[in-house]
Amino acid sequence: MKKLRIVFLVFILLIAGVFLYLKFRKSKDFEPLIKAKLQALVKDASNGLYVLNIDKIDVDIVDSKIKVHNAELLIDSARLKVLNEQGIAPADVYKISLSDLDIDGLDITDLLNKKNIDLSVINLKNPTVEIYHPVNKNVQPQKDTSTLYSRIQKSLGHFQLKDLSITNMNFIYHNIQGKEKITNFKNISMKFDDIEIDSLTQFDTTRFLYAKHAAIYLPNYSFRTSDSLYFVKADSIILHAAQKTLNATGLAITPRYNKQEFSKKLTFYKDRYDIKFDSASFNNVDWYHLISGEGFSATSVLLVNGSMEVYVDRNIPLSSKSKVGNYPHQLIMKLDLPAQVDTINIKNFTFNYKELNPKTQKVGVVIFNNIDGTITNVTNIKERIAANKIMLVKAHGHLMEKADINATFAFDLTKTKNGDFSVDADLGPMDGTALNPATTVLGMFEINSLSIKKLSTHVSGNNNNANSTVFFVYDDLKITALKQDDSGKLKHRGFISFVANTFVINKSNTSKKTKGYFKRDVHRSFFYLIWKTILQGITSTVAS
Repeated sequence: MKKLRIVFLVFILLIAGVFLYLKFRKSKDFEPLIKAKLQALVKDASNGLYVLNIDKIDVDIVDSKIKVHNAELLIDSARLKVLNEQGIAPADVYKISLSDLDIDGLDITDLLNKKNIDLSVINLKNPTVEIYHPVNKNVQPQKDTSTLYSRIQKSLGHFQLKDLSITNMNFIYHNIQGKEKITNFKNISMKFDDIEIDSLTQFDTTRFLYAKHAAIYLPNYSFRTSDSLYFVKADSIILHAAQKTLNATGLAITPRYNKQEFSKKLTFYKDRYDIKFDSASFNNVDWYHLISGEGFSATSVLLVNGSMEVYVDRNIPLSSKSKVGNYPHQLIMKLDLPAQVDTINIKNFTFNYKELNPKTQKVGVVIFNNIDGTITNVTNIKERIAANKIMLVKAHGHLMEKADINATFAFDLTKTKNGDFSVDADLGPMDGTALNPATTVLGMFEINSLSIKKLSTHVSGNNNNANSTVFFVYDDLKITALKQDDSGKLKHRGFISFVANTFVINKSNTSKKTKGYFKRDVHRSFFYLIWKTILQGITSTVAS
């Protein structure tokens, strides 16, 4: 019995010795083998394009943990040159570096000897990801249709990871077409659950980057537009892959300069836009097709508590470049990727139009507020258009915070080459003097009295012109013509006002419908054409 106890004690000591050896001699024995295995996986998966460098790997066999220090994924420039010459280089290439990578649940023997890897947790800290686009300016890269699994299956049969967390990621995008432009996103956080890469999941459209559940958080998103006139910003962007949603707060397109500085940056006239939304939500997004470059689709988008200011400085000369082809539905058809959004809902939106009159150097203002609207069938996909050819925009709000206004825009997606569209609008009762912030500056007349009963109009147009039918019901119209004196002040033109009110203007209208026609100025905007066409009908109603 005593000998048995001694044998048992020796057995225990041997186990303890093995345990201590594996616990404290971990890296020296396994680090070179693990490095070689990981480097082979990277080489196979990238067709030899990438090289993996690792400073140090700590291995804990007993607790099934590995810690990687200071790893880099670098581009093999010689291999990239070969791929470019063969015309099979990828559209983008990547450089990745990270300070710490913690892996939990790794069976070292599986990593070294088997084709299957099953992990519990991976944590990445402080990674930097750089993307370079395009990698070849002379040869058009071919689209890579192979899946990740098809490229690594020689070295790896199955990969599973229960939990992947990425914290404080720095993302840098290098656009190297012409003069290099850099876009940088900082402090990105990601969490992926239930990642599986195998023969079954490689085509699973319910997964996002092979994960069953994924969440990506991007704070303080911002980048400068290509013309360097605006910043696109968001306070936060959160993507939930399982729910197929993307939510953004504090979404904005903000001018880099104030109105005076913005005008000085322009050689030719451009509208100045300032757009903001408290929140934007995208629902039922097809991530699989988006990531694979096959297009963007969502069933609905909700934009809440927004505003848009358009500022026009008429001191700036018009460009000789034609704006034909820039109607809303024409721009959608020009998108590089197939796109489909069933419905866009807009809640509590304010639109301000401000125009600087070059004669008076004063700003006229038109305000639409409390706007709720929907945009349906936003698409450039032929099959979708065949089923429904009309993109419809419907909106309800208030004009100058006084009168109800309803408008419907219909865009024919089968006739985008001609630019066919129509508009129906109805304005409810209002006191016409509320229009003076616009008429005094832009029209050089002041409305002394006007009771608007109703204004209904239908406009149909295309790339070249537009026609309108206007029914303007009003009474008690009286105006004062204005002029600017040497000091810049607007003064009344008494005689002209008397002539206009006595001989020119119809003081009321209850039944007359009029027609309007306007030949498009191809250097001006879509909304300019609509307004001028409606104005022709209003002028025909008011003038004797």
